[in-house]
Amino acid sequence: MLKGLLTVIGFPLAICPGLSLAQDTLRLQEVQVHGQHSPVKRNSISTTISAKQLLTTKGGNLADALVDVPGVSTLKSGGTIAKPVIHGLHSNRILLLNNEVRLEGQQWGAEHAPEIDPFIAERIHVVKGAETIRYGAEALGGVIMVEPPALPKTADFGGMFNLVGASNGRAGATSLMLNGGLKALPGFGWRIQQSLRKAGNIKTADYYLGNTGLRENNFSVALGYTRKKSQYEAFYSKFNTDLGVLYSAHVGSMEDIEARIALGRPTEQYAFDYGISAPKQRVNHQLLKLKVHYDFSENQQLDLVYAFQNNHRREYDFRRGDREAIPITDLVLRTHTVDGQLTSYTKNGHKRNYGFNAVVQVNNNIPGTLANTFIPNFDTYTTGAFVMQRWITGDFELEAGLRYDYKYFDAAGFRYSYNIEGPEETINEQYYGGENSFHNVTGSAGMRWNLRNNSQLISNIGLAWRAPTANELFSNGLHHGAGLYEVGDPELKSEQGYKWTTSFEHREDLYTIDAAVYTQYINNYIYSKPGLQYRQTISGTFPVFSYEQANAFFYGADIAGTYQLLPSLSYRLTASVVRARNLDDQTHLPYIPSNRMGQQLTWNFNPQNNKDHYLQFGHQQVARQSRYEQGSDYAAPPNGYTLFSLAAGSSINLGKQVLRMHLQADNLFNNSYKDYMNRYRYYAHEMGRNITIRLAYQFN
Repeated sequence: MLKGLLTVIGFPLAICPGLSLAQDTLRLQEVQVHGQHSPVKRNSISTTISAKQLLTTKGGNLADALVDVPGVSTLKSGGTIAKPVIHGLHSNRILLLNNEVRLEGQQWGAEHAPEIDPFIAERIHVVKGAETIRYGAEALGGVIMVEPPALPKTADFGGMFNLVGASNGRAGATSLMLNGGLKALPGFGWRIQQSLRKAGNIKTADYYLGNTGLRENNFSVALGYTRKKSQYEAFYSKFNTDLGVLYSAHVGSMEDIEARIALGRPTEQYAFDYGISAPKQRVNHQLLKLKVHYDFSENQQLDLVYAFQNNHRREYDFRRGDREAIPITDLVLRTHTVDGQLTSYTKNGHKRNYGFNAVVQVNNNIPGTLANTFIPNFDTYTTGAFVMQRWITGDFELEAGLRYDYKYFDAAGFRYSYNIEGPEETINEQYYGGENSFHNVTGSAGMRWNLRNNSQLISNIGLAWRAPTANELFSNGLHHGAGLYEVGDPELKSEQGYKWTTSFEHREDLYTIDAAVYTQYINNYIYSKPGLQYRQTISGTFPVFSYEQANAFFYGADIAGTYQLLPSLSYRLTASVVRARNLDDQTHLPYIPSNRMGQQLTWNFNPQNNKDHYLQFGHQQVARQSRYEQGSDYAAPPNGYTLFSLAAGSSINLGKQVLRMHLQADNLFNNSYKDYMNRYRYYAHEMGRNITIRLAYQFN
């Protein structure tokens, strides 16, 4: 598979160590500070995005920060809502960890962006495997870990100020992070952080997208105290965002929506505007984390984490009169989680982990929306326990784990319909929901072999699972944020996925290479299938999508490489392919990323002194999704596209302070194109040229 991919690409696998996102992969996992274990296993196929690399994506969302990771793509809803995709899987199949706590929001929606502020991240780890042993269910595709800076343990005061401006949408973002300690209390540390984002209507190559602005206001605070054998940490964050939903996704009649899909772009003309009106989303997410770490001895440690999350999602639609100020969907999800882990080390380097997880969730529809609920109220209780063991023998490491999970799910909802025929108007009430229970045994095994000549081979096989979500089971109505009419199936069963990933890494002074292949079989794979019909509601006419289930097979390959052409000139290549089949009827699955490749040439103006003065030219090529069943969607996949970018960066040392500057132009030639992985490709094109300037001032 890799040989065929290289032949198609037609470029040498060559890379520069300074530019490869995978350069630090699996290098830092076993660094221990006060006995704390790393979040990433040594035998995982993973990529670590460093703080320096994150500076070039500041001001964007979480998906923007992962754009250059091979095997990771983006599922979009318009130009502002995006969520990461790993090897063709997204949403509840990707586990997101925010400061060691699994994110629990309404992430079942394809247009529900993760409630995580990337400004808080110092590093982001991306694990591309079935990782459920430590973290529980819903990690069939992988795990994304957002890691903030470590809390200081001295009285030193420092921080960072970020300022970002972008031409498209006239967007702006700013963030301030401060941290320090107390002289009177050695070992105590604190950190506070605040960020703001604002943008107006996005512009494609030749027209504005109406109602695509955003506003964001986020805050976090952390306190920590370190003693000789113990550590204590408290963390609180608040994420607030208002997102406009593309006007063109809400159409009045069946004739209008068919004409708009045939045209492929809005029929209305919009100007630039910062205003956000219905349809729109308003999301508030709060997270509280309390952690205790205790060292019983040099070889035995205990970690306990309690977290509470409150997710409040409101969606607004066109309504008559003053009803537009009333949300049409109003959901509050409260989640309590408890995680415990006991880690033991032996003198020969072997390691064993025992752990448990418990989750309690309550989801409620807030009364007063004057509309049917899209998903029911529900309660869910989940418990799990696991054991993991690592063995080390010379250059060979082996790790294996086993886990059991049980989940209880109780849903209850009502739908109302009105009968205006006859002498009197009547209201019909229909109950839906019910009790379900799911349980599963999962396991994983992985090995790492340190070969000669700076090479290593990593292989991992894992069994993961997830229970169907409330929308997959019970939705039967308009999903306003997505602009779709969705129909669930209460008979859906749990998914079970078996994933095998193997990676080869080799590093030299002049070049490095990282190549990975994977296969994954998913039993009872749940997916949203276009129904090829429209449903008219009081809010407009919308395409119908129904949830179905089938056995599926995924496979593909990722490549990253660099080559040092000259002392000042380096070349970087990334490429990925993914294939997915419905094994029940031998057809292609919808919404699977197509082949993609990226290249970069970077000129470093002062490589001998390792100064951050550089000029970078980038190229991205995305192929048309040709693995598509004719007539199975409302519109065929769009053509492939080629984009170019130009970036420059510099840093200035001001004593102990550092000022970093980054200027970047994306879609340099203002191409007009569509992406198959955008849910709004039926109605609109992608963003046109965008010029972004980023300033980061770090002080101590």
